[in-house]
Amino acid sequence: MQVENFYNLLIQNGIECFCGVPDSLLKSFCAYVSDNAHNHTITANEGNAIGLAAGNFLATGKPACVYMQNSGLGNCVNPLLSLTDEEVYNIPLLMLIGWRGEPGQKDEPQHVKQGKVTDKLLEVMGIEYSVLPDDIEEAKVIINAAFVYMTEYKKPYALIIKKGLFDEYNMQNKSDTLYKLGREEAIENVLRCLTIKDVIVSTTGHISREVYEIREKYNQSHKQDFLTVGSMGHASSIALGIALNKQNRNVYCFDGDGAFLMHLGSMIVNLSKNLDNFKHIVFNNEAHDSVGAQPTAIGVANLVELAAAGGFKYSYSVSSIDELLAVLPKFISERGPSFLEIKVKCGARKDLGRPKETPIENKNIFMENLCQIDYCHRGAISNLSKILKVEDVGKALVFTGKKSFENFKSILDSELKVVSVTYYNDFSPNPKIEEVDIAKNVISKDFDIIIAVGGGSVIDFAKAFRYYSKSKVKLIAIPTTCGTGAESTQFAVIYENGVKKSLDNAQIIPDYAIVDSQFVENNPRYLKACTAMDAFCQAIESYWAVKSTSESRNYAKQAIILCRDNIVSYVNSEDISASLNMMKASHLAGKAINISRTTVAHALSYKITSDYKIPHGHAVSLTIAKLIQQNSHITNESLNDSRGMLFVQDRLKEIRDLLRDDPVTYFASLYGKIGLVYETDKLGINDKKSIISSINIERLSNNPKILSQEELFSLL
Repeated sequence: MQVENFYNLLIQNGIECFCGVPDSLLKSFCAYVSDNAHNHTITANEGNAIGLAAGNFLATGKPACVYMQNSGLGNCVNPLLSLTDEEVYNIPLLMLIGWRGEPGQKDEPQHVKQGKVTDKLLEVMGIEYSVLPDDIEEAKVIINAAFVYMTEYKKPYALIIKKGLFDEYNMQNKSDTLYKLGREEAIENVLRCLTIKDVIVSTTGHISREVYEIREKYNQSHKQDFLTVGSMGHASSIALGIALNKQNRNVYCFDGDGAFLMHLGSMIVNLSKNLDNFKHIVFNNEAHDSVGAQPTAIGVANLVELAAAGGFKYSYSVSSIDELLAVLPKFISERGPSFLEIKVKCGARKDLGRPKETPIENKNIFMENLCQIDYCHRGAISNLSKILKVEDVGKALVFTGKKSFENFKSILDSELKVVSVTYYNDFSPNPKIEEVDIAKNVISKDFDIIIAVGGGSVIDFAKAFRYYSKSKVKLIAIPTTCGTGAESTQFAVIYENGVKKSLDNAQIIPDYAIVDSQFVENNPRYLKACTAMDAFCQAIESYWAVKSTSESRNYAKQAIILCRDNIVSYVNSEDISASLNMMKASHLAGKAINISRTTVAHALSYKITSDYKIPHGHAVSLTIAKLIQQNSHITNESLNDSRGMLFVQDRLKEIRDLLRDDPVTYFASLYGKIGLVYETDKLGINDKKSIISSINIERLSNNPKILSQEELFSLL
């Protein structure tokens, strides 16, 4: 349909006032209105447009035309129901709604749900609507009927616009800001100046896509970036929510001028918190760039003065690369809410890509990074010196194992050469609470960071030391065994009078994890077998745990597959690839149990370890095969998971499918290949009653099946 013909139909029916927020499906219509309408206002948000249309009717007695994307319906609900509705002021207006996410049409993920419910939202609000056909004569009938309806009933009417309805029309009266700096170039230079600790929340549209593309260009992770794909105007509020809870990390909101205007009041709320770590950057091209470059009203405002008046401690405006590079060091280093306007030209690369990951995948890796900054690859230790620089460390307290540490000391020393180091290793392989108390008394409190280099016990000791000494310094965990996942969990195992005591507190999860597979390649075969089985069992138990979530099961599934495919080669050789994959498995299994916790196999293992001196991973592995078998024989009477019998049975079937064999047969074969004895009698485990009586009830209650005393004895 030619947009001119459609526009003329509206004019012929008495429309004189046009207002709204531009949309890509309405791009041609908005461009034509901008060139030809005498009474046209691009509003800050769609709710504002409804208010403007109401005022227009009050002044003229004529309905206005309000255009928007269907995502804008949310902004309209309040004025539509409490202002224009027939039970309030009974005010007519014509809504043009671009149907993003129309069912059956491919679209971006943020539009899918909105597309499904667009018509339903109108129906529940009592607003009559039609899907506008592309034939002008058919459209004329619908439009005429809409105006008859509005005249008769004084109620709003909506026309839903499908993708591709209008012929292309390019705006003739484009304003030129004369700014020379490209937005992508500006974003790249900002990102280049930020550190591994910094957090970015980018607004919807080109800005998030450009952040993503720049990370891809330099082969960087996306874990620091929350790419807001919808919710226009809310990026700064998302950033505030993060900044309030992560005050040790700078949070940068990358905003566009249209999004900034849409909910400008949030700026005052953000500033009322007076956060040192809140940084707001507006990339200002004075246009709704991604939907046709319709002008925003921001050109009439001085943003620096506005920001300063609002309460920003520091505010700057730049319009060239030289100005940007001169201001960035000050903007980044200053403590206090800071504002930076970067004036940029309109337009984006025609080949600008879109994120390959789903929004949920982006969310998950972003949340992981907020909880812990991790590096998981061979050679990851090279990041240690970078962390020390970012954290401004002068003195480091380093907890290590005893003999094993000598194998890694030269590597560590090269990374620690710029700081003063205190080493400490005066604790047992299964550390005791009294050893933590001794360490608290003998170690000077004059250090800037804690580093734990070793197996699970070393990392657990460092966690416990930080917890009981109430230290506020950050903790870097560097595992040198493959299996415990201690670097990625919020718990630590400490023994008190021979009884396991488990700390479980979000405050003790390490701030940084450096998971470097070169540290485990040459470990003794038995150590490899024990720790690898710990990771394998953690993943399996996490997968069926009552506290499991879709997120924890995703981690666990990846870990199970990596263990299945690499454990034999890892234990029996110095295979670099297998070592890396097992370290990844261990790290993922740790993330999984940090959410879900473990179950019966772990509950039985601790007494075996303390009484029979059997390493933890070996002790855990003794019962895992038979536990899979017993959990599979679940009944309605023994069901312990509120998600139901079918849910548990499906999870257990998935585990068996992942193992590709009967669990008992699979593990009997695996133990032979990696050299582990799994018969309790051969290991001298004879006091099974004592083991049963020591079980952690919480881990027992996390098992999907309620196990009787007889079944627990059977496992042993």
